[in-house]
Amino acid sequence: MSVPFPVAAGRYESFRERVWSLARLVVRGGDCPFRDEIDLQAHWFGGEFGRVFTGTEGERIEIVQFGHWNRGAGPDFTEVALRIDGELRRGALEIDIDVRHWEKHGHVTNPDFNEVVLHVFTDQPALNRFFTRTADHRHVPQLLLPQFTGLEGRPDFLPEAFPGRCVAPLSRMSDGEVDSLLVAAAQYRLRRKSDRLRVMIDSTSDEQAMFQALAEALGFRQNKTAMAVLAQRCPVKMLLTMDKPEREARLFGAAGFLDHREGGDPTPEDSRAYLGKLWDHWWKMRDSVETSPRRAITWRYDGNRPLNHPQRRVGALAGLVDQWEQLRPLWEENVNNLEKEVNNLLKRLHHPFWEYHYTLRSAPSKTALRLVGKDRLRDILGNVIFPGAMRLEPDYWSEYAALGGVDSNQKLRRAALRLFGIDTQRQKLFTRYYHQQQGLLQIYEDFCLEDASDCRNCPFPEQLSQWRSLAPPPGELAVAHNV
Repeated sequence: MSVPFPVAAGRYESFRERVWSLARLVVRGGDCPFRDEIDLQAHWFGGEFGRVFTGTEGERIEIVQFGHWNRGAGPDFTEVALRIDGELRRGALEIDIDVRHWEKHGHVTNPDFNEVVLHVFTDQPALNRFFTRTADHRHVPQLLLPQFTGLEGRPDFLPEAFPGRCVAPLSRMSDGEVDSLLVAAAQYRLRRKSDRLRVMIDSTSDEQAMFQALAEALGFRQNKTAMAVLAQRCPVKMLLTMDKPEREARLFGAAGFLDHREGGDPTPEDSRAYLGKLWDHWWKMRDSVETSPRRAITWRYDGNRPLNHPQRRVGALAGLVDQWEQLRPLWEENVNNLEKEVNNLLKRLHHPFWEYHYTLRSAPSKTALRLVGKDRLRDILGNVIFPGAMRLEPDYWSEYAALGGVDSNQKLRRAALRLFGIDTQRQKLFTRYYHQQQGLLQIYEDFCLEDASDCRNCPFPEQLSQWRSLAPPPGELAVAHNV
C-alpha cells in the first residue's frame, strides 16, 4: 500500500534540507536562471511569482492587474494596476534581469518610460544601491524578485555521465528502502508542480493556468518557454470566442510562423491551401497582434525530432482548444480514471493538415502522424492533469503511482547511471513507473545538479544511512507494485 500523498513528500523535504545543510557553500558566478528577459517576463506574466510582494523600501506591493504585454517599443507591460501600501497606482511596468539595465537600455532618458509605476528585476549590485528614475526625474518603486520562483528549480543542464559515489550506499539498501526514497521524492516533486499551478491559478485563472501548463507540456524542454509565452499572448478565454480557422490563424500568427520569411514559399498544393486559409484571417488581426522583432518568440529547432517541430506543437495546441469543454472537467471535477479519460480525449484529437505534415511548408506524409505521442501524453498526465486534479483531491495518488514510465531519455539515463551505476537490473526495476522516474529525476536535480565538485564533496552518499530514520516503518514502506 503506497504512503498517502503528500505524507512522504514531507519526509523527503526534511532529508533534502538536512543534506543541503551539510553541503559546502558554492558561490555561483553571476549565472542567471532565466535565458533572457522574455523568459523572465513569461514567468512574471504567468503569475509564478504570485501577486503580493515587499518592495526594496519595505513597502507592500500588490498586483491588481498584470496589464497587457506591450507589442512594440516602450515598457514591457502597459495598463498595469497595483497597490503600494494601499495606494492604487496605474501605469506601465518594466522588467529587467539587472536593475542597471534601466540606464544601460536608455530608459532613464526615454519619455516613453515616464508612465512606469514599478521596476522589477532579479539582480542588483552587491554594495551600491541603484535607484530607478524617469526622464522627468520621478522616483520609480523597485521590486527585487527572488532568483528562483521556488516552483521550477534551477535551470536544466547535464553534467558528465558516470556512476556516482551514491551507488555503493544505495546498493546496500533494500529494494523497499530505495523505493521509499523514490516515492517520497516523487511526492515532493508532484507537490511542487501542484503548488506551482495553485499560485498561477490564484494569479490568473484556473483555465489560463491550465492552458499555459498544457502548452508548456507540448513544447518539450527546448520550447517550453516559447509555448508558455504563446499561451499568454493568446489567452484561452479569447481563443474560445473564435471559430476554428480564426483561432488557428491567431495562434500561428502570434507564434511568428506566418511571416513570409519563415521557411520560404510553400510548394505542396495542400500546404498552399492551408496557409491561404490562415492568411484569410491573419491579415485582419495582424496589426493588433504582431510584435516588434525584439519581442518576437524565439523557437528552438535543434534536438527536435521532425514529429516535434514547433509548428506541429502549435497545431496540437489548437486541437486541444477545440476540445476545451471536454478537457475542463479533468481539473474541475472528481473524474474516475483520469488516465483513461485523457487517453480517450486525445484519441479524438485530429487535424486534417497536421496529421500529415511536419511543418507548414512540408510535403505531406504518406501515413498519418499522431499529434500527441505516447510519451507526450504521459507527461501531460504527470505534469499537468494529475498535479491540477490533486490540488483538490489527494486520493489521485494511487492512480498516479500506477502510471507506466516514459521511454528513457538522456536525462533519465544519466540519473539512473549516477545512482545505480551499471546495475541494469535495478535501473530497470526503479524506472518502470512514471513516479519512480520522477523521483529519480528529483534526486538527480537536488543533489547531482547542485553539486559543484563533480561528485567528490556531495554529502548525499554519506547521508543515505539517515534516510532510514526518516523513512516510514517497515509496515508502511511503499514497495511499488510488488517489487
